[in-house]
Amino acid sequence: MSDANRSPIQLNQSNLQDFLECPRRFELRNIHEASWPAVLSEPPTRFEELTELGDRFHKLSNQFFIGIDPTAIESSIHQPELKEMWGRFIPYAESLADHKPFTEQILRTTLNGYILIAKYDYVACLPDRSFLIVDWKTSTKKPDRSTLAARVQTYLYPYIFYESYRDLFDMHQLLPKQISLQYWYPNSPEPEEIFPYSEERHQRIKEQLSSIISRIDSLQNSEMSFPLTEDLKLCQFCNFRSLCERAASAGSLALDADYENEDLSNTHFDLDLINEMEF
Repeated sequence: MSDANRSPIQLNQSNLQDFLECPRRFELRNIHEASWPAVLSEPPTRFEELTELGDRFHKLSNQFFIGIDPTAIESSIHQPELKEMWGRFIPYAESLADHKPFTEQILRTTLNGYILIAKYDYVACLPDRSFLIVDWKTSTKKPDRSTLAARVQTYLYPYIFYESYRDLFDMHQLLPKQISLQYWYPNSPEPEEIFPYSEERHQRIKEQLSSIISRIDSLQNSEMSFPLTEDLKLCQFCNFRSLCERAASAGSLALDADYENEDLSNTHFDLDLINEMEF
């Protein structure tokens, strides 16, 4: 496709993670917008339950921060798993109640001709004028810090926030060191994992994102298909596996899989947390 006829791709944490894990999956989903009917995982019913649970938790947390009575919210919860998560969430949420919350916010910025976009579960302006970005994670197991540090979301969200914070806040200047990203896992005994930001990190991330965009551009301008991943474990949880002739059946969904449900993109699995499969 020529540059003149090519539709711009909005890059978010899900499709960038797709590109890093398997460029071909990125190409099929985001350039060709292909739909392939393979089951993502087995058993599909449990996968759907976990996805619905994550969606529901995010909606309830948003209701809390916009001022709906927590007692009324709790009375609407009937799933035991969700009740447990909500019970752990309330004390943490109340600790943030004094800070003006910005929930379910979408911010955008541009880099090298591409739109970068992120949806934020929660952002708070703290008394010292620093900013806390919080993302709720409803998986049953929290990844180790090194796994989280390597995740696209960990560096993309602070980057976009720093580049576009004026869309939310009436501030003339914000320093990168005033931003931190926190993952919060209600199902973990140690739910919090915090990643501070800095000017040095911001510049490094800009270079990293620019490199990824350059690779995407280069592949789009070539006449070759984007390359397939060399990690066959990833194929077992990809709905394009039969199209790519990589795996005949879906992988088994581990109950400790860390799945992400993002309104802006497809469901993404962090396969470092999926049980080892036998080939």
